[in-house]
Amino acid sequence: MPARLDDDLELDGYEVRRIDGSRTTKEYVCPDCGNAVERGESHVVVWPEHDNDLRRHWHQHCWRLEVRRSRGAS
Repeated sequence: MPARLDDDLELDGYEVRRIDGSRTTKEYVCPDCGNAVERGESHVVVWPEHDNDLRRHWHQHCWRLEVRRSRGAS
């Protein structure tokens, strides 16, 4: 069973999974900031519910900002 996410990482309509840095073997590009999610860096994988093909790897900080924007927080 996956570890419970912090409330500030959860967003209705999206699946979010934490990825431990020790499990990362490649580099990804964060869709928010455009910078690299480096090998070995802990991050989150996010996708719309029922659409696994749209999985994206985000920096945790960038995803938190996206959640706040989506909830209407400044």
